[in-house]
Amino acid sequence: MDIPDMKGGSMMRFATIVGAGMALITSVTMAAAADWREKYKEIGFGVIPVETQTQTSSTMDGFAAYASKKLGVPVKIFTATEFIGINNALVAGQIHMAWTSPSAYAGTWLDCKGCVEPLVTATDKDGNLGYNSVLIVKSDSPYQKFEDLMGKNVARTEPNSQSGFLVPTVEFAKMGKPVETYFKSPISGGHTQSVLGVLGGTYDAAFTWTTKGDGYGQIRTMIDKNMLKREQIRVIWESSIVPPPPVIARSDLPADLKAELTKLFVELHKEDMALAEAVAKGKTQGFVPVDHKTYDSTVEMRKQLKDSRKS
Repeated sequence: MDIPDMKGGSMMRFATIVGAGMALITSVTMAAAADWREKYKEIGFGVIPVETQTQTSSTMDGFAAYASKKLGVPVKIFTATEFIGINNALVAGQIHMAWTSPSAYAGTWLDCKGCVEPLVTATDKDGNLGYNSVLIVKSDSPYQKFEDLMGKNVARTEPNSQSGFLVPTVEFAKMGKPVETYFKSPISGGHTQSVLGVLGGTYDAAFTWTTKGDGYGQIRTMIDKNMLKREQIRVIWESSIVPPPPVIARSDLPADLKAELTKLFVELHKEDMALAEAVAKGKTQGFVPVDHKTYDSTVEMRKQLKDSRKS
């Protein structure tokens, strides 16, 4: 087929047609990109307080403002006292994403048959993934190893905490020393309560979590908030590395919305490292994408715990 020699008016008409075509493609692309904003006028982000609820909301205000600007819709912070609170709000559609524990994610995923999925998690100060469940005592206590605590008050946090409940419950059962019978094991209600309970003498020891060198985690957060001096506590047991806390979202969110939420976190440290560290609650090299496979081991532990309770 011969291509006509387009000069003068013919060239102008061709340019007009091409321009109109490109404009149509652009408008369609922009419309597709804006589709989720037509339905989701704001995004709810659930977190549990690491300090107090007021302090947590204040800490997250900067991130909410940043995310609102990036996404083009308001981002609202939702807080609950326990992981199950924010996970239930997520399942009910009251919020759209939540930073939760791996155990709470796994439990919800099992209960609702995959209605939630992980998007991202924070790396530690060296860029690694994962953290440790740890058993802490006061530095001046006589307890040097967990065997010294037999029959003592050793607090777990709450049933949907991985480091404060699931990991120690499963790991000590494997050792033939079930937490419920080997220790007296009250439920503190949260990591902050556990640590403060140890410092105040309410508990002889408590399970909590940290990363290598206390880069981020409960211990780092309390140190940074002047709630704890590192020399006040001693770690006498730690688990192997377990999957890190994920930011999760409803699985039925539009794919382009989930992609934008993932990008929001992944690029955060490049644009504002201080804000990234505030969100991660400590030193981090940034957020990275994760998928369900990252939490296979946690899902298996939840199944083991459920089966052991049945038996």
